[in-house]
Amino acid sequence: MKRVLLVEDHPAFRKALVLLLEREPGLKVMGQAGSYAEARELGLIEKGFDIAVLDVRLPDGDGLELIRELRATNPGIAILVLTITLDSGDIVRARRMGADEVLGKHTPLREIVAAVRRLAGVR
Repeated sequence: MKRVLLVEDHPAFRKALVLLLEREPGLKVMGQAGSYAEARELGLIEKGFDIAVLDVRLPDGDGLELIRELRATNPGIAILVLTITLDSGDIVRARRMGADEVLGKHTPLREIVAAVRRLAGVR
């Protein structure tokens, strides 16, 4: 079972994504947060995850900053970054920070789930 972390500030989008991911064999959402601070308060950064799905723009900080912290505590973690704008600067920065893949939030949810499965190595 691959453990998924989801850090996304839009509650309805987060809930929909969690529901879809939970239906997928081999995936389990083990942690979720709506902000950088909440992820830290819940101790999610230090827990062992196989894949993280991170929003770029969080209400209290840059979601890309989480990449460094997650990689330090979870060296083998796969990271999918979601962005509302698909701004080329965000994409380049996400890749430089260590994101494995970057998708727009406008991407159909089934494609986001497929990317999570692929990055998690779930067939």
